Amino acid sequence: MYTSFYETMNHDTDMNGYLRPSAIQKYMQETANHQMRDSKPTYEDLFNQGKAFILSRMVVKTFRPITQYEKLRVETWPSNKDKGASFNRCYIIYSGNKEIARGLGLWALVDTKTKGLLRVSDMDFTNYEMGEPFEMEGLRFRIPKETMKKIGEYKVYYPLTDCNRHMNNTNYPDMYLSFIPNCDKYRITEYSITYKAEAPLNSILNVEISEPIETDDGRITYYFRTLVDDKVNTEAQIKVIKN
Repeated sequence: MYTSFYETMNHDTDMNGYLRPSAIQKYMQETANHQMRDSKPTYEDLFNQGKAFILSRMVVKTFRPITQYEKLRVETWPSNKDKGASFNRCYIIYSGNKEIARGLGLWALVDTKTKGLLRVSDMDFTNYEMGEPFEMEGLRFRIPKETMKKIGEYKVYYPLTDCNRHMNNTNYPDMYLSFIPNCDKYRITEYSITYKAEAPLNSILNVEISEPIETDDGRITYYFRTLVDDKVNTEAQIKVIKN
């Protein structure tokens, strides 16, 4: 596995003093980028070859709120059982010796020009420190289409984009949370996102939300779907709890 160390920043926290969900995903993916930088090929190496990893699914679970100036140890590793176009990557965040969050991402290697899938097994990633995969509940879910309704729109402004010229995958969790009623009173404890199509710069996302589903432990589940030009952009399962 590969490890990076961080001290969380004040500017990554919300009005309740907790790390925003998008920031948590960014720490995970930054650690993966560090591994690519140090082990080669880097993200830039792939991009210059006309290749890029595109996230297709991501599930993240936090076990407690993360606050400003916490010292974190983030571990990540790609699975050594990846096949075909799939590249699975595991993430764990520790504070001290206690695990406080974990994530699992399924990545696809694509041709940046044709958008066609490439076989990960045809590339040489042997420099990366591999590890055994783990499974996470909620990676796959079903959208309750019968309860979905439009709640608003969301424009992809320039600061939300990356070098692929579309909305970066880490920006979606904060977007979903902002559409939850009284969102300042809740925090996300778990989310799962399926990324289906790109949201280019200046595109408008039509955002749909389900009716809330509350469980006995006080958690509330919402489902989201975003569309660009009537094409499904993302689907998500979001679990929140009162602060």
